[in-house]
Amino acid sequence: MLGLSWSPGDALTVYANIASSFETPTTTEFANPVGGGFNPNLDSQTAWNYEVGVKGDASLAGRVLRYELAAFHIDIDDALVPFELERFPDRDFFQNAGESRRQGIEAALSAELGAGWSLGLNYTWSDFRYRDFETDGGNLAGNRIPGIPQHYAALRLDYAHPSGFFAGWRTRIVGDFYADDANNERIEAYSVSDLRIGYRHTAGPWTLEPFLSVDNVLDETYFANVRINAFGSRYFEPAPERSLFGGIRLRYAFE
Repeated sequence: MLGLSWSPGDALTVYANIASSFETPTTTEFANPVGGGFNPNLDSQTAWNYEVGVKGDASLAGRVLRYELAAFHIDIDDALVPFELERFPDRDFFQNAGESRRQGIEAALSAELGAGWSLGLNYTWSDFRYRDFETDGGNLAGNRIPGIPQHYAALRLDYAHPSGFFAGWRTRIVGDFYADDANNERIEAYSVSDLRIGYRHTAGPWTLEPFLSVDNVLDETYFANVRINAFGSRYFEPAPERSLFGGIRLRYAFE
């Protein structure tokens, strides 16, 4: 790995990185789909990663803003790709995709809004595609790599009162993506919001924090997990509907 950075001032840092990586299949990934022992046709995954970006702090109307913007490009040879077989239900085997390319942009912004409020925003655009991948089902070159949404965003809004009361809102927006290498099964975009409120009281080294959380506040229908390249179209594992839970956290700080 080689990295360079330049900071003309506290408000700005410009950086660039280049790195190579090598990933050997695990013993589980080495499982042989046609018999016992290790899969003799499975090779290690290698990659070259390139990244450029800017980050820093800025002041706006007396409020501190922290920002980061980065662009990346990754060339991968022999990517490890999971698949399933009819005679081995719920078991993943792995094969190599000849060449694939992953590129995208990541942006983040956080701000202290004053009066106890803070805000955080994150966004990622991903263009992950196979460039050379021959399978029994045909040539998949140009297909999007499954399991990766092209657009992903997250919003965080927090409030903390001097009395100890606090609240937080989290929303994540997940764009559409595919569940299979052939790009036949498309998962629709969705957004999920969670709410958390509580009270924090500190007495000496002790901190008592009762809290209440509501997950999936808007009762969105979505999948908690998608099994990539599952046999028989068994891709989907539904997420819970709106749920409520609470608790009490007790902490002690050692000096």
